[in-house]
Amino acid sequence: MLSDGDWQMLLEWTRIKQIPKGTCLIKAGELVNHAYFCSEGLFRLFYSISDGREFNVAFTLENDFATSYGAMVTGGPSNFAIQAMEDSVVIEISYETMQKLMDKSHAWERFVRRSVERLYIRKEERERELLYLNAQERYEAFLVKYPGLEKRIPQYHIASYWGISPVSLSRLLHS
Repeated sequence: MLSDGDWQMLLEWTRIKQIPKGTCLIKAGELVNHAYFCSEGLFRLFYSISDGREFNVAFTLENDFATSYGAMVTGGPSNFAIQAMEDSVVIEISYETMQKLMDKSHAWERFVRRSVERLYIRKEERERELLYLNAQERYEAFLVKYPGLEKRIPQYHIASYWGISPVSLSRLLHS
């Protein structure tokens, strides 16, 4: 659990940013040196391919982090983009600040570790779902993983997340 002092360090070493709907926090190909804690709003993490198609791989809602963690840690470019799907508010945390917080506080070290563990578990679950579940089961898993999100985003974003066409998702929902 984070103490008042731990939260005070965060407030002193970070900044709060308003992110308008449609704005990219991170663009594919950019170097990443910040993580963003979503306090209000919604983001999608997606890959774009050369023919213009986009594939959503995750969504970040309130009280969770959005970043290209691998790019941030390695100092390389992000392979995907992160875009606000609603007007959002984030706490911007530089990787350097995150390291300082973890060095100064075991509570922050645990907080960051648990956040990274959640990201890893979600990624692993999604891979398993794509391999083992049919479209109906994947949609049901989506509803459990992201309760209420289907009311906040267009269906084509859900279809993209599962790698199916919007028409297929529509058929699935109306069958």
